[in-house]
Amino acid sequence: MSKPDRTLIYPLFIPNEACPGGCVYCDQRKISGVESFDLDAAIPALQAFIRRNLGRKKEIAFYGGSFTAMPLKRQEMLLSRVFEILDEYTSIRISTHPAYLKDAALELCHKYRVKTIELGIQDFCDRPLRESGRNYNGKEALEACCKVRSDGFTLGVQLIPGLPGSNAQTLKTNIEILGDLAPDLLRLYPLVVIKGTLLEGLYRRGEYRPLQLSEAVSICADYTEYCLPLSIRIIKYGLPSNLDPEDVVAGAFHPAFGELVKQELLIRKLEKEPDLLAQLDAQQIQLLRAHKCSYLNSHSSARSRELGEELH
Repeated sequence: MSKPDRTLIYPLFIPNEACPGGCVYCDQRKISGVESFDLDAAIPALQAFIRRNLGRKKEIAFYGGSFTAMPLKRQEMLLSRVFEILDEYTSIRISTHPAYLKDAALELCHKYRVKTIELGIQDFCDRPLRESGRNYNGKEALEACCKVRSDGFTLGVQLIPGLPGSNAQTLKTNIEILGDLAPDLLRLYPLVVIKGTLLEGLYRRGEYRPLQLSEAVSICADYTEYCLPLSIRIIKYGLPSNLDPEDVVAGAFHPAFGELVKQELLIRKLEKEPDLLAQLDAQQIQLLRAHKCSYLNSHSSARSRELGEELH
């Protein structure tokens, strides 16, 4: 499994700010649980976070909007205010849209100690991007990643397995591109149908079939097995657990989705090397028993069912 990111992250959510719109699946306010952003209100908590963690690597991270798509004055105001309170061990991280990487915005990022830029790529294939309402193609997505890297930033990529128009071939293509690109960080957000989005309409009309939970877990495990030897660190599986379950219409949402992926990876390892079961530590046994072994018992292989029986 991917090595943990030892950098402490303090998230600041700017839900949907400057997003160009059109995405059929998105509602950042429901996903983040934050309706609006008030920097003045956030500053005291940021200062306390920095004081509590003196001497440790830290990043203040702007999530939920398209940071570099905001007016430059707005970008500079947010960056400069945060920059004023940073200690020498703290930098800034932003999340943004790959179609909005103007040189002037990247210059501001360098000026105010932005270390990491995460790109909401979602998919590197044209059809899923088009059917999901993204305003760029796969070639442009890849070019955006290369630009972030060539400008000296740590590159993070966000992908959404299960977009409309995606299939086994697009999954294969995405994995191959990741292998060539080798981003520093990867987030995997299997698509969830959220109440009130355009995707809900597609789903209810039978025009979109969401991934089942087991499918999404398996896909994320496939990504992990591929990325691990390439030192691509996967820092998040699944949408935040603060998404209200009542807003989930369909799809692979689980409040402990990342734990299910880790279970799947451990099951695969044990299926290949059954003798390892006797060598598992307490934490690994606890992982397999999580959620009353429900995921283990629902797994399709005979060996996983045997493991479930042995762990009861």
